[in-house]
Amino acid sequence: MKINIKCFATLSNDDTCRHDRPRAISFAGDHATVGNLIDEVGVPEAEIATVFVNGRRSGHDAPLSDGDRVAFVPAVGGM
Repeated sequence: MKINIKCFATLSNDDTCRHDRPRAISFAGDHATVGNLIDEVGVPEAEIATVFVNGRRSGHDAPLSDGDRVAFVPAVGGM
């Protein structure tokens, strides 16, 4: 199974993932969740405020399917 991920704002870096270049992650088998993906990528779970799977807000226990697009967004603040 292949999942494409993007990381936004403070989560974006060359070691994990970026917003301007999706990263493809491959999982063996058919049973992966957003939480498994977070562990695989190494993004600090506590820093992720929102997860989108295929453009829809999802939880960390959401199941993933081959070809899904996942985005990690941190909490953002203003003045």
